[in-house]
Amino acid sequence: MFALSQSSFSKSARNSIGGNVRQHHHQHQHASSSRYTAGAHSSGFRHSPVVQAATTTAQPSVQLNTAQNSQPRKIRAIEFAKTVKGGAVNVRVNVKPVNADNALITIEVADANGEDTSNLAVHWAITKEGSDDWQVPPENITLPDGSVPFGDGIATRTPLPFSIVVPTNAVGDEDEIASLVAIVVKPGGGDEEWMHADDGVPFVAPLGAHMQGSTLIKKFARMERDGDMNNFKRYCTANETVGEIIAAADEDAGMAKGGAAALFTWIRMAETRALPLYEGHNYQTKDMVHVSEVLACKVALAATRSDETGRLFRLLMGNLPRGGGGGDDIRMGILNVMRDNGIKEGHRPGIECKFIQQWHQKLHSSTTPDDVAICEAYLHFLRGSGDWNDFWWHLNEYGNLTQEDLSKMKVGWKNQDGITGPAVHLPHVHDAFVWFRGVLRQTHSGIQLDRANEFAHWVMDEGLQHEMNDMLANRNEWWVPGKIVELRSRLQHSWRGQEDGYAARDALHLDIALERHFRGMIEAMDVDAMSADDVADTLRLALESGALASSGEAMCLASGLWSRINAEKNWGDARWLSVAASGLDFVALALEEEMDSLARLVSPASVEIGRAGKADESYIVNFGEECVRGHPLFVCSRLIQALQRSVRQSAGIGPWTVVGAGVNGDGTATGVPVNQLLDTLQGPAATAAVQELAGGSPVVLISETLDGLEDIPPGVAAVLSKSGVDLLSHVALRARQSGALLATCSDDQYWDALVTSLTATPSPVRVTVDISTGTVDVSEGDAVAAATSSSSAKAAAGAVSLSPVDTSISSWAVAPAEYAPGVVGGKSSNLATLAQLASEISSMTGVDVRVPQSIAMPFGSLERTLAMPENADASSALDEALAALDAATDNDGTLSALANAQNAVLQLQMPDGLAAEVAASAQTAGLTSLASASSDDWWPAVRQVWASKWNLRAHSSRVALGVAEADLQMAVLLMEVVPSDYAFVLHSRNPVNTDDESVLGEVVVGLGETLVGNHPGSAMRFTAATPEQVIVAALPSKLEAMKMMESSVICRSDSNGEDLENFAGAGLYDSFMTNGVSTHTVNYANEPLLWDASFCTSLGGKLAGVAKTLETLLGAPQDIEGAVVGDVVYLLQARPQQL
Repeated sequence: MFALSQSSFSKSARNSIGGNVRQHHHQHQHASSSRYTAGAHSSGFRHSPVVQAATTTAQPSVQLNTAQNSQPRKIRAIEFAKTVKGGAVNVRVNVKPVNADNALITIEVADANGEDTSNLAVHWAITKEGSDDWQVPPENITLPDGSVPFGDGIATRTPLPFSIVVPTNAVGDEDEIASLVAIVVKPGGGDEEWMHADDGVPFVAPLGAHMQGSTLIKKFARMERDGDMNNFKRYCTANETVGEIIAAADEDAGMAKGGAAALFTWIRMAETRALPLYEGHNYQTKDMVHVSEVLACKVALAATRSDETGRLFRLLMGNLPRGGGGGDDIRMGILNVMRDNGIKEGHRPGIECKFIQQWHQKLHSSTTPDDVAICEAYLHFLRGSGDWNDFWWHLNEYGNLTQEDLSKMKVGWKNQDGITGPAVHLPHVHDAFVWFRGVLRQTHSGIQLDRANEFAHWVMDEGLQHEMNDMLANRNEWWVPGKIVELRSRLQHSWRGQEDGYAARDALHLDIALERHFRGMIEAMDVDAMSADDVADTLRLALESGALASSGEAMCLASGLWSRINAEKNWGDARWLSVAASGLDFVALALEEEMDSLARLVSPASVEIGRAGKADESYIVNFGEECVRGHPLFVCSRLIQALQRSVRQSAGIGPWTVVGAGVNGDGTATGVPVNQLLDTLQGPAATAAVQELAGGSPVVLISETLDGLEDIPPGVAAVLSKSGVDLLSHVALRARQSGALLATCSDDQYWDALVTSLTATPSPVRVTVDISTGTVDVSEGDAVAAATSSSSAKAAAGAVSLSPVDTSISSWAVAPAEYAPGVVGGKSSNLATLAQLASEISSMTGVDVRVPQSIAMPFGSLERTLAMPENADASSALDEALAALDAATDNDGTLSALANAQNAVLQLQMPDGLAAEVAASAQTAGLTSLASASSDDWWPAVRQVWASKWNLRAHSSRVALGVAEADLQMAVLLMEVVPSDYAFVLHSRNPVNTDDESVLGEVVVGLGETLVGNHPGSAMRFTAATPEQVIVAALPSKLEAMKMMESSVICRSDSNGEDLENFAGAGLYDSFMTNGVSTHTVNYANEPLLWDASFCTSLGGKLAGVAKTLETLLGAPQDIEGAVVGDVVYLLQARPQQL
């Protein structure tokens, strides 16, 4: 609690802080109790502190608003307290929902501490969404007893205790009430006392979740757009905002994270001078010192949180001055230096120095961290020969400030030119300005390492103080990075869980300063000249440093994983090299995810706020990247890349992985190289677009990224990418089916070299990827070879014929015994076959093989549902959408028609009797989780499956193959979800090299969605000629795993257009679970799938035996999906393998 009385602010600052609030002290007049003419206060300095859950408060007897809201907003129950009257009187504010349409707000004295509070009143108004202006409460609010208008047409006076019910309007309504804002006053005629809260700002009782990022972005942008902005105004607003964000954090983490990102972006853009610092009204230096101190303490407490919101506040903390240090020390300090050294000041005679006079005016009205740099540049000038250019050189070199920057500092009395100088060379004032630099640093230099150590001494024990001082005395020695990590670890107790804002501020500033020095030392290292062992040790330190405060869950787990890998390193051991390769992939993915998340969070705010504040457009565009490059973890990137090269070289592994071996199965393709993302060549117009790229010649597509869901358009001979791709992802299946070469590169340098080589060659090239060594060769191609390399060559080998269907089935649900061709699709039929074979496979392999329970909604169910009278509107809407789809001539028209078709299906009402029939069928089949479930759990998922018939990739595939919309029918398989320890995909014959009859398998931790959905990272990959001959080719590095949160059923698409001869339609249509899953970062530090070689070979042998046995029983190679739970292997799907 920062207990400061009203007198802590100057009168001018109070007026600017509270806008026109103070004018009431002078404009009090009597007025009638009727509503009054609307006007506005400017509540320029508003605040809601860190709050706790609300406690029960008695409701007043007032009429409630009973209007129904179209979009009711959730009211957040909060309670907080502030002190007034110099910290003596404690006032509590409580906000809690009464019902969906009303909120109760109370303000009362919680602790008088012996003060007379009998005649205290609340001076209050409301603010509306999108505005900070004080406004008269609307007519539909019943005022508390004793309320009288203040007389200015805006505010109301109400005796304490205060209690009011406020209606909450629909989100987006321009009349939505955002908050009630109030000041406690002690009436007394002309001598009444305005009792500002401890932090000098009004009480703000916010309604609803107003701290989401988008709301704050708009608020900050509006302030910048209105102009006259400076950091004093920003800090005043930030002081209010911090508390409101934290108040929301425990209830809605996403909202709080967005709010913290918006606030960080705003302050960061100002601190980097992208936004104006010296516009608007002036203020006294002591006021800026105070608001800086309060903000730093609040942000420090917010930064002690261990979630992403806390980490964003930590980043913000690195952009804030320390504040404090004596509000008048700066203003009076410069005056005393001038007077003591005979320098002219105002009308006082003395040495005329234009620079000092200009700087003095700025310091009197607007001190900022820039003043430290100005003082140091001036000291450099004084130590020199008197050349004023020395000042500008030092200022630019060490302070990153220019002459133009100083010319904009037009603050203070009669200061129209900013700071231009020149200065008179006065060597005798040098020592005085050394002292004054210390005064400035006391307020502004919280993160300068030596000063931060001085400020934080009081929060450290003697032992830590001594070791900190010793480290600083040897700060450039080789052992310092490791010592910094140790000292920062011991410093944690000084700020983690800290409740004292001052202690948290000083400890955190020191921690941030240490982290920055650590980064500087790592960046100064010549990584290319270091041994691999030293780079590995340095990466361990960098990850441990990040895990102390800056890292999220993924990077903390990456730190633990790499610590174990590094501890067991053996560059001559092939197994360790494989573990290290996967571990580095995981670390890289974790770093990529956390940095991409940061960029995604700050970029929207930087665009809107930056443009509103007229920031340079190039700065705005690059702001997200600038934040990433400035992040403490960025230092890991170069170390990871260097180690990846070392590991691959030691293991003899090339950077390329072949996923689809090309039309001839030999890893070759010929075509014209084109640098373009594959996801830009999707949809009905893709074929024509590919032909335009190379004048009708086949294309070798250089697509830096892949998301795994793309199709391979006709005409594409090869796709080369830097994104990892799973063997059973949609794009991988399409590549193998179409005969396209699909290969991925894991090394940035190799990739950049290849792109440079290929894009410089407009004529056909022949690309050869060696499957065994992972290397690539590019040579000149020819048109004849190119013609046979196109993905259309294999696709043209056979036409697609859809399976016939029987739409006359009258049942809404069928059991596995009734799964038959024409009744259901290949998924359901194949699952029934697997169920029949499970016991036989078990007896042949010795593996406990099972198949999950299921039922199916047969072909024709969608059409019958559409024909029901209650779905007439949805049926008409679907017909209109399909007519528009047929008439569409461009991608926009196609996308719009597909969206309308899907929306029509999603509106379907459930026919009478369907739910009962599904429940009965599920009970008979032993699918108890479905039998007992509410139809509300599974009916939405069924509709989503049906609607997926009209997703873009499915529609594009039908168009390319000439399949009519009406010919594609959709059944739905409702299947028990297996709570997988591991999920797998098996190919009973190696799809990359079809001459190899070995099984090829991939295994991941958790549910299979991370595998078939091509989530970032690699699976554990193995081949097995026999169950006893297992070769582990790659170890896992998938960043995330999915786990069931509760028992669930998956509704799987089961069309008549999947698993056909010459066409593997898997992945075109979607499946949905009835209950959600949790996604978490995989902890590989003790994961046997990574570390236990015998576990991997045993599991691979078990799965290979099942795959080969199933191939024998079905008479053809199979693609198999399944799960492992303990010692049990579940078969979830099998289909003929497309070779």
